Amino acid sequence: MAIEKIQYAFYFDQTRCIGCNACTVSCKDWNQVNPGPVRWRKQENHEKNNGLSVFENLTMSCNHCEEPACMAACGANAITKTDKGIVIVDRNKCQQLLSCIIACPFAAPHIADNLQEPKKGENWIVDHPMQKCKFCWERIEDGNAPVCVSACPVRALDYGDIDDLQRKYPDAVRMNKTDFPYAYSLNSITVTDTKPSFFIKKRAKLPFSDVIK
Repeated sequence: MAIEKIQYAFYFDQTRCIGCNACTVSCKDWNQVNPGPVRWRKQENHEKNNGLSVFENLTMSCNHCEEPACMAACGANAITKTDKGIVIVDRNKCQQLLSCIIACPFAAPHIADNLQEPKKGENWIVDHPMQKCKFCWERIEDGNAPVCVSACPVRALDYGDIDDLQRKYPDAVRMNKTDFPYAYSLNSITVTDTKPSFFIKKRAKLPFSDVIK
């Protein structure tokens, strides 16, 4: 009997998001990420139309791609996928080759500095192995939602199996470079589609958004 493939994904509703950063703050708190360059989840406001104040909120973490470029690029075999499609890094194996950072289209992998991460882990090979969102897999195993999803006061975030999410939110589009060019990292060498497990309900254009240039 074949085992059914599961791929977990995030969903984000731009029409609901108010940019409150509850998702990013709860992520830092739950995962004990100190202040510094590492951000497992980031909230950005993209300004459109040549300075016209028409904003598109976007909160994004690792997209746990179906075909993760970071995993393919890692020479230390420190990045793997779980049976739920969650992309995990084994910080004990990371050699800080930085190939994952170069390969990721979304700038999801991060390296801390000495202030953010002052104490080296007992089994780490390097002082600051790569770290990133792990989809709160330990919460999921206990039957709970990722902390960012639970913290959102306006229910702009959701998660679940990728097929279930697509049925639940048929008007959402998968993260792509055409609709969301500002979400892609400029230093990425990835030229193929990594199939990000992230679906977005886009904010509708305002009536005057295409008139003023």
